[in-house]
Amino acid sequence: MQYYMQEQLEAFLKDAWSYESRDGWEAGELSTEFVGTVQQGNRFYDIYVDIAGNYWYTVRIMTQRGIFPEYEAIFGHSERERRKYRR
Repeated sequence: MQYYMQEQLEAFLKDAWSYESRDGWEAGELSTEFVGTVQQGNRFYDIYVDIAGNYWYTVRIMTQRGIFPEYEAIFGHSERERRKYRR
């Protein structure tokens, strides 16, 4: 794994797309590698790069209860739990 300076990670984030939208960019099947995290306020952007050189990010949010994925921090439960109840 290669290590990057914070400035490099911030530049990657500017070019990154949401990890959840990978299928829409026909990149869902490409393997990814975690490259680092950028913190902006109470948000943490975890940055990944795929084998085609595209950058992707996921978001975690720091709350009073801890650090959670964006969906869970906003709605109070995980996406997996949501899917379980919708069936």
